[in-house]
Amino acid sequence: MKTELELFRATRINTIGLLKGLTLDQINKIPDGFTGNIAWHIGHMVSTHKGLVYQLNSVPGGLEKEFVMKYKKDSKPESPIEQAEFEFITSELLNQVDELETDLQKDEFFGKNIPYSTSYNFDLNSFEECLKFSNLHQALHLGYIMALKRSL
Repeated sequence: MKTELELFRATRINTIGLLKGLTLDQINKIPDGFTGNIAWHIGHMVSTHKGLVYQLNSVPGGLEKEFVMKYKKDSKPESPIEQAEFEFITSELLNQVDELETDLQKDEFFGKNIPYSTSYNFDLNSFEECLKFSNLHQALHLGYIMALKRSL
């Protein structure tokens, strides 16, 4: 579990590093050839981590339903985000790492896993699989963010 947490933290730190120096307009921009923007990808990372690691393991995710719906799989940016939402998302990028690290110290924190077939054609059947897949998912979206930033 230690390696998974370290990878999770590294991906989130790298994501935040990519955001440095960008304006809110740049974060909201959908470049030609893309269907999303950096804002959507970081919101999706925050939302999906909670779904994969918490909700699929019978633990409430703790995010507002409206937020989850805005950033769920197959959604797309409907409007630019404001500074307050950007600040919430960026704070959650690291807060979620600390939260997971704390939660993993609790006995029996994660309950019964709810099996889930991902759009990656991979079935999740345990907490460990959910955490590992979440890391893969985070890295995939980090790659999108890198490409979006280069296209600005």
